[in-house]
Amino acid sequence: MNNLRKKTPPAKQQQGVAIITAILLIALGTITMVAINSRQQLDMHRERNEGIIQQARALGVSGERFAAALLYRDFQAGLRENTDSLDDDWAQTIPPVPIDDASISGCIVDMQGRFNLNNLVNAEGVRVDFFYEQLKRLLTELNIEPNKADAIIDWVDVDLNATIPEGAEDDYYTGVSPGYRAANAPFVSVSELQLVKGFGSTVEEESEDYELLLPHVSALPNDDRPTAINVNTATPEVLASLSDEIKPLAADLSRWDTGAYQDYPECENIFDLSADDGPETLGGDERDLEPYESTLLFDQQVDSGDSGAETAPPGTYDVRSRFYQVRIDVEAEGIRLSQYTLFERNNDGKTRVLYRSRDTL
Repeated sequence: MNNLRKKTPPAKQQQGVAIITAILLIALGTITMVAINSRQQLDMHRERNEGIIQQARALGVSGERFAAALLYRDFQAGLRENTDSLDDDWAQTIPPVPIDDASISGCIVDMQGRFNLNNLVNAEGVRVDFFYEQLKRLLTELNIEPNKADAIIDWVDVDLNATIPEGAEDDYYTGVSPGYRAANAPFVSVSELQLVKGFGSTVEEESEDYELLLPHVSALPNDDRPTAINVNTATPEVLASLSDEIKPLAADLSRWDTGAYQDYPECENIFDLSADDGPETLGGDERDLEPYESTLLFDQQVDSGDSGAETAPPGTYDVRSRFYQVRIDVEAEGIRLSQYTLFERNNDGKTRVLYRSRDTL
């Protein structure tokens, strides 16, 4: 009998179970309340961030409208025979402007100061030899392998035959991982160039070539005719690509006094024309940066170089522009948004949006 255990009374067993059950219920209740509170806090933060993002987007559109008004006012002013140049009011960086708890800044860039990649083919999608050769000259000027122009041609032309020796069509692009197909259509954006053989973002050397080329190219519509290069805003490298004869004169012909354009698409100091790190001139003397009021004056400047230089075919360069890209940067409570808008300005000075993107070109 002494070895027999004393049994716990049923009442005490039930009391212990009740206490444990109560503790579990309290713990579950606490966990539930914490989870609900955390979810509420997360929802509040999400709603707050969404509100800030919507505010930033609204400010971006407001900045876009301001830029459109600035371009319209420039057209209405009609300065220098209504030519477009780096002396115009739009050609300046807008410093950060505080608006409530946010700030907005940006700049306008003349996209006709660059080589239009869509000029490479005509309306039927067939290669245009002059622009193909111009692209190769531009690549050479930037120390990029000129044969890379072949792959760019194949990206926009309509046929499926790879250009010799460095072209690429579907048989190449379907073999990469992940695979895709050549566009065989005009570029929508210059960032699309990163899909083209030789300019990929995953290979360091190719990515560097893309960054080198980016400040000198554009992706503009050319439904009715090739887009002319504005010699008042063209980079020296783009001017050099117009012809082999113009190449040695390009630094003097350029209206850029600094190499700030190389920082594109960044806006900061891009139009700081007072810096002294610009392209070296032939004589080393101070250059005349007065904008060309006509292509005739540009031709005369070319002829004065005493090199027997010839300009490019008529219609391939001009002193007026239709296409502009506006970059608007918005900072609001720790959130940063960059908006890129491509404008076309018509013969009445009014603009229309052709393309808009956020945080990427």
